[in-house]
Amino acid sequence: MENYLYKCQYCGKEFKPNRRHKQKFCSNSCRVNSFNKNKVKDAVVKTIKGVETEKPLQIEKMSLAGFGNAAAGTLAVKLATNIFTSQESKSATKGDLKNLLASLKQRYHPIIGLPIRPDGSTAFYDMQTQTVVYQKKTINYGT
Repeated sequence: MENYLYKCQYCGKEFKPNRRHKQKFCSNSCRVNSFNKNKVKDAVVKTIKGVETEKPLQIEKMSLAGFGNAAAGTLAVKLATNIFTSQESKSATKGDLKNLLASLKQRYHPIIGLPIRPDGSTAFYDMQTQTVVYQKKTINYGT
C-alpha cells in the first residue's frame, strides 16, 4: 500500500488510495461527477458559424404519438395527391399493365389516325398477319 497522500482530481482533497497507482479520485461520487463534467464538456456543439453552445447532445426518441403523427401526415399527403392528380397523370399499376397485355392479345386493334372509308369500313391492325385491314362494324340490335 501507498504511505503518502494523493490529491483528488475532482475536488482537490487529499486522500490515501486503496489501490496502488490506479485511484485518481477520493470517492465514487467524485469519480462519477468528474465523468459527467467531462461528458458535458465533450458534448459542446459548434454551430455552422463556429459559435459554441453549452447544450449537450441529445438523442431524440420516437414516441407512439410521433409515430401516429407521421402516419397521419403520410396518409393525408397520399390522399391529397390522389384527389388532385388527374387520371392521365397517375402512374400505371400492375393491374393496369396486366389489362394492357390482355388487350394486346386480341387479333384486331383499331387504328385511330386513318379515316373511315366511304363504304363505312374502318382500319384495323391485324396482329397475326401484321397488316392493315379494313372491316365493317356490324351493329347488333339485340336480335
